[in-house]
Amino acid sequence: MTSFDTESRRKAIWATDARKIVDGRAADVYLEKIGQAEREDISHIEAVQWGLKLQDVIGREASARLKMELKEADYELYHPEHSWMASHFDFISADGTTLVEVKNYNQSKRNQYDADTALMPAADAAQCVHEATVHRVQRIVLAVLFGGQELVLIHKEVSDAEKDSLIQLEAELWGAIQAKQPPNATTVDAARKLFPVSTSAGVLANAQLEQACQQLKAIKNQIKQFEEAEEKLQGFIQGQMKEAGSLITFDGKVLATWNSSKGSKRFDPKLLQSEMPEVYERYVIEQPGSRRFLVK
Repeated sequence: MTSFDTESRRKAIWATDARKIVDGRAADVYLEKIGQAEREDISHIEAVQWGLKLQDVIGREASARLKMELKEADYELYHPEHSWMASHFDFISADGTTLVEVKNYNQSKRNQYDADTALMPAADAAQCVHEATVHRVQRIVLAVLFGGQELVLIHKEVSDAEKDSLIQLEAELWGAIQAKQPPNATTVDAARKLFPVSTSAGVLANAQLEQACQQLKAIKNQIKQFEEAEEKLQGFIQGQMKEAGSLITFDGKVLATWNSSKGSKRFDPKLLQSEMPEVYERYVIEQPGSRRFLVK
């Protein structure tokens, strides 16, 4: 496979980055590109290893079903106009007009895909559009093996509008990366990653922020009320069940279960500290403080 080191990854936005961006993880991509976070290494995961081993097998079967000669596309390309946009590929038709992207997924994901309607998750669609954009083709086939037992081929015709939309989305993030200006955080996780340390400064709230705080406070109050109601109802039901492991209706339907779990072993740091304090102290490390968000 093509060499793909950290330096190469930081030079551009790749197809796998496009997946993260549309999945609301633009902050992860930003931090990886500016060198403040390392990309997660998943090469040791057995499912990933099997995916690589089965890639050629899936490619051959896709070629047979498509009645199309496929060639390995084990190379990387950069977009001719947008040099920050790059991609690797799996297979390409002999005439150079159709890409084939291979995936090996768990059977549990099967209901998210449909060959007749070209249904696929947004992340897969973004990867397909990204690859088609970089390679300047209009057609790509997503070949997905589910659970090692069902191969589904999803044909996607990529329009110019889809390409332009993705280019614009990625260009905005690439601009933020070059300027080292964090993108807008759209999730709590993204905000924590982008801004892990607070200062003594204050931000003046505009009308939109004031309204957002009021709405969040109301939602938190509702959640608290629901949690209190949940606690009372669950306590009542468990009190009626007593030692019984299940609650059953007259016709045999199970309404609830309350079973004992198996015992387990766990490490007790307090016991180690009391009996071997010197050993304990050697392995105590200081953790940076985290930010706590409160709505007043």
